[in-house]
Amino acid sequence: MKSWSERPEEVANLLNPAFCGEIIRRCIRKYYENTEVPFQYSLIFLILPIVLHRGTREKIQSSTRKQMHVWIQENQKVRIGFAARAKNLVPVTKETLAFLMQLKAIHINKDGSIKITKYKKTNLASHNDGEIADILKKAETIGKWFANAGTTSTIYTMWGVKP
Repeated sequence: MKSWSERPEEVANLLNPAFCGEIIRRCIRKYYENTEVPFQYSLIFLILPIVLHRGTREKIQSSTRKQMHVWIQENQKVRIGFAARAKNLVPVTKETLAFLMQLKAIHINKDGSIKITKYKKTNLASHNDGEIADILKKAETIGKWFANAGTTSTIYTMWGVKP
């Protein structure tokens, strides 16, 4: 990863660990609201490439009752370029994980499962609408989809990538 001073301002703002961490935490929280199956470490690397990609995010309906595999079948174009996006966001995801672990906002168990922990966070009430609110809402939709989609390898296969 480039140092913060070397990153373009737009990239530094969008991909900062605090914002990406909130996206990941919301996804995991919604996941656990829908299942008791442990959230696996490798699923973390799919969240940001799905949610931060505008073209994909805009196709996701927050109120949808569709399962992820049905939605992907109806929106095959979202898989175009997904592998490259996922690969490019691995360093950002790792940086975000380190940030969340430093804050003790998540805990990675020995079996590779992830738990979120309670922590004091800033009130995001000023972001109840607009793009930030949309990103956070879609992260929750992804968490629900992951909870109901089957195994980690099944989810990776749906997106056309390998862990």
